[in-house]
Amino acid sequence: MNFIINQEIANYGLILSMEFGDYWLKPINERLSKKNPELLPIELEKYNKLCKEVNTFANDFIRKKPLKNNGELTFLPFEDFKQAILKKYTWINEENLKRLYSQSCYYAWK
Repeated sequence: MNFIINQEIANYGLILSMEFGDYWLKPINERLSKKNPELLPIELEKYNKLCKEVNTFANDFIRKKPLKNNGELTFLPFEDFKQAILKKYTWINEENLKRLYSQSCYYAWK
């Protein structure tokens, strides 16, 4: 089965994958199927893996590129992050890019 990424589904899955609270770091399969009941279990798992991959890539990208500004730890500018992420994951929308950046900086700070 060929897996063609549906941008709308993938972006919704990414939102689910970045949730805090009870769903933090939990698979998105069941929650994604509620909004997209037509998806087969194998497709749900592929979106789950894709979203985990995006989060890991974004977190690692920020964590590995810390900057020092007057002795304070800062992070790569959003535009540089956006360019790098979109080079690999062209389907991510602007809202998710901003949230990914914010969460990645938060995790790198911790």
